[in-house]
Amino acid sequence: MSNQPIRHQSYRILICAALLIAAALLPPAIHGEEMNTAPSPLLPLLVGARHADTPTSIAQRFLNDAAMGWMIVEYNGREAFSGGESVLVPTAPFRPGGLTPDGYQTVPVLAYSDIGDSTEQVSRSAFYDQMRWLKTQGFVTITPDQLTEFMKFSGQLPNRSVLITFDTASQSVYATGIPILKELGFSATVFLSTDGVGRRNAMTWNQIRQSHKDGFTIGCRGRSGRSLTRRTSGQTFEAHFKSVASELRLARQAIKTQVDDPCLFLAYPHGDTNDLVSAMAAKLGFAAAFIRRAGDNPFFADRYGIHRTPIDNRINAEQFATVLTTRIPADLN
Repeated sequence: MSNQPIRHQSYRILICAALLIAAALLPPAIHGEEMNTAPSPLLPLLVGARHADTPTSIAQRFLNDAAMGWMIVEYNGREAFSGGESVLVPTAPFRPGGLTPDGYQTVPVLAYSDIGDSTEQVSRSAFYDQMRWLKTQGFVTITPDQLTEFMKFSGQLPNRSVLITFDTASQSVYATGIPILKELGFSATVFLSTDGVGRRNAMTWNQIRQSHKDGFTIGCRGRSGRSLTRRTSGQTFEAHFKSVASELRLARQAIKTQVDDPCLFLAYPHGDTNDLVSAMAAKLGFAAAFIRRAGDNPFFADRYGIHRTPIDNRINAEQFATVLTTRIPADLN
């Protein structure tokens, strides 16, 4: 993934315009204790820290979400506060698009085929080591919902955000991968082919529902998991068109019925797409779709062509670290 400065003039214009918009979202702070009515959603609050307060406890008290403590740390440039000390609490994204004068944010997305000992998989020990490395390096796992809000320029992400995905609903993921992630406070997205649920070595719908309740996003890879870009021998375009629509529509319906939550995210089967398949995904209501190819994911990337880096047993610890690019340098002054 490139770390080179932006040279394409249209990208420079787009990002500079977005940076001006982001700057406009930083009005003067108001004092939380002086408010008699609800503050404007764009105004940061100036509050006093209590004894033993942490960014997490301040976020819980003023934002009703302890997980937003990272915003307080980033906005104030500090991780600890003394009792009575003034703290700014941002009530809206203050860095949409991850834009700063010296560059912009990109979100790495990791694609795991399965957990196991084959070349295309990742061993249990390697997966655990990779997740521990992410934790010690300060990475935060996000959901596809958060990523798409970021890409719409309406949400903000921690500087070290990563999205973890599996292209399988195997028992290995359920019995090994998910417990490791839960132990570390991480989440992930499971992309499944609905026809394979409950078959040999695959999760059951009960296990999928439990994973969803535990905070894991359930996406799909179509109904059968077959490639959607290839027409079978002798198949007319009309028949191919209907087949693609059926694969995606029926998979969405099955997940909605079984999980009782809309299926909004698609991993293209075999990681490939074309204009027809991407357009069909958008038409059927998917909020975003993922390819299986390394690349950067800034806010202005195509939401129906989000890059994912394949991770398998051929990647060592040093190589793993190199795919976690989260910042692209660019002179936006």
